[in-house]
Amino acid sequence: MTTHALQSPHSLATSAATAGPAITAVIRPARLDDIAAIVDLHSRAFADTFGGAFGRGHIEQGTRALAVAWRRQGTASMRGMLVAEHDGRLIGTTTLRTWEMGSYDAGAAEMAFQEVLGVWGSARSLFALSLLDHRISHHEGFLADVAVLESYRRSGVARSLLARAEEDARARHKRFLGLYVSARNSGARSLYHSLGFVDAHTRRSLFAWLMFGQGTWHYMRKSLL
Repeated sequence: MTTHALQSPHSLATSAATAGPAITAVIRPARLDDIAAIVDLHSRAFADTFGGAFGRGHIEQGTRALAVAWRRQGTASMRGMLVAEHDGRLIGTTTLRTWEMGSYDAGAAEMAFQEVLGVWGSARSLFALSLLDHRISHHEGFLADVAVLESYRRSGVARSLLARAEEDARARHKRFLGLYVSARNSGARSLYHSLGFVDAHTRRSLFAWLMFGQGTWHYMRKSLL
């Protein structure tokens, strides 16, 4: 299993709602006791990813398998993940991954998936998630899991999360940020462009299209120099 097989490299899920009033969210590192809220948020924000990875009728099982896998990996599963809180509620996430953080405990994750999903379900899910993997370069801060609860979108939460992730990347002396965004997600692409990201290349995958219903992603970069 590859480094990011248990995290979605998909970027911000957007809605057509008009911009709401800006709110001040608390941005902090994720903790193990956040796992239930995080996987619930991700299953909603990345419904296409979860449906493709686990099957439309098995998203609940897949969410449970992911939570079990993260808990078994312990604090390592939370490396680089940030959450946004408002009035004590977890409302958003993003993850900054870097080369030196290393990989997850693949064995623990696979065992958790097999126990919850069965051998075939586990193999299918891990294969599907591997299609979304990204090899992080030494100078890169790779962003994943940019998600905000729908009722809090367009209120500055994603910008706050990304600003904190950028600060952390600079503290690690990274030269650039990178992320993937679906070619269909014009709202997220507009946000990233406004934050200084530029299109670097396009990634296409027939298998990803078959599994997730979308096979084209743009890799976007932002220089930190």
